[in-house]
Amino acid sequence: MHMFEDLLLYAGLCVGASIVSITSFAFYNLFLHPLRKYPGPRSWAATRICWALSLQSGHFHHKLADLHSRYGPVVRIAPNELSYIDAQAWQDIYGTQHGKPLIKRNTIWAKKQPGDQESILSADEAAHLRNRRALMGAFTDNAVSEHASVVESYVDLMVEKFRDISDAQGGKAIIDIVQWLNFLTFDISGALSFGEDFGSVKSGKAHPWVDISCNFGKGLILMASVNFFSPLDKILALVVPKSVRDKMEYHQQIAKMKVQQRLAIADRDGSQDYVGSIQQYNKEKGDKIPPEEIESNLTTLVFAGSETTGSALASIINQLIRHPETLRKASDEIRSAFDSEQDIKVSNVAHMEYLTAVIQEGIRLGPPAAIGMPRVVPHQGTTISGQWVPGGTHVSVSQYPAYRSPTNFTQPNDFIPARFTTPVEGDNMSVFEPFLVGRHKCIGQKLAWAEMRLSLARLLFAFDIAPAPGHTVSDFGEQKTHFFWEKGPLMLELRPKVY
Repeated sequence: MHMFEDLLLYAGLCVGASIVSITSFAFYNLFLHPLRKYPGPRSWAATRICWALSLQSGHFHHKLADLHSRYGPVVRIAPNELSYIDAQAWQDIYGTQHGKPLIKRNTIWAKKQPGDQESILSADEAAHLRNRRALMGAFTDNAVSEHASVVESYVDLMVEKFRDISDAQGGKAIIDIVQWLNFLTFDISGALSFGEDFGSVKSGKAHPWVDISCNFGKGLILMASVNFFSPLDKILALVVPKSVRDKMEYHQQIAKMKVQQRLAIADRDGSQDYVGSIQQYNKEKGDKIPPEEIESNLTTLVFAGSETTGSALASIINQLIRHPETLRKASDEIRSAFDSEQDIKVSNVAHMEYLTAVIQEGIRLGPPAAIGMPRVVPHQGTTISGQWVPGGTHVSVSQYPAYRSPTNFTQPNDFIPARFTTPVEGDNMSVFEPFLVGRHKCIGQKLAWAEMRLSLARLLFAFDIAPAPGHTVSDFGEQKTHFFWEKGPLMLELRPKVY
């Protein structure tokens, strides 16, 4: 009996101590913390619980947009975190000084585990720079020109598949364009990374490796959340279902096999695919990239180079379908510029002014990276957007709330491509940085532009496009994000254009 009473007493003391600890922690964060004067909801400033719950919900980008509309261009969204949406913050947070980043990357989002390899995404700046230099050769203007034939061949195949579906369905193709864009971008990235594609465009089916990759965002969000609540991160590792572990092991095995197969091939006559670029770097430099890091880099590039481009294209087409007059104008520009599909190449669509504006506006409304890329202020502190920020503070610019804010854009929720061709009063175009700034700026943006321009030009030239019968199309931005967009189907009716 006394033992039972002792246990109850001990449990009560533990609960009481926890309550006192949490209350003291919240009191400090609200009234004594160095960030206490920054605007934001008290419930978010007290603990990270609201932040974590919102992140897990998939509506974090929507909540951030709401918070910025209420509190202004800088909002305290956690005890030690600030969110920004102004143009100056881009340079202050992500820029460089004397060749070095002003603010370091946030390692809490992707804690390096034992056995993890460095890559172009490494928080360690020396490792990041080494890997970036090794890959730069694959993303120069000359290299992208060389990649053009690869991009063109897969776009050709996709258009051919759409025609086959149209023939089989009596002159019109009913397709989920989101799915096909994933097939396209992953096949292109696979071909340029591993030397072989995933066969998705040809088969019309997703490869299991791609399916697993597309769920990475949810895993990243989960790990980022629990990493702030130690020791939950250690507990989580113990309860991960075997099925999930098996999928991850399969994913790693496939990546390793494909990399080994590509490395076994000679230099491919100087081909500047991703492996070719690394091999050339290893010949010339002393700090060689080992095979394990090559595998890590290629896995990263396949996903980052395909998911983001596929999401951008999905957002652009979503907006075009919802705005028939803009769709017609974009189609007319392409159709008046070319006599046949065979004339449409990566090299000659780069100068299509209205098409480029359509792409930019589609990305503005549905940026592939909707929420901020996190950084941590160095211990000495720094100035961001004219205000002092103490060391250790987590900071970021979130694109979705920045691009949907009336402080940055006139009619921010409207699809107006002309804003990128003719200045509009009230538009602050300097806030538009879809590929980031500084040393961590997207290495593959030139290739992404080539894929987006060519894919859209070929689709708009070859087909009259409309929503599939019985399907309504909502704003792309209404969907959830788990770091990457959780994209639902976008069912279209494609009718081959007769010339």
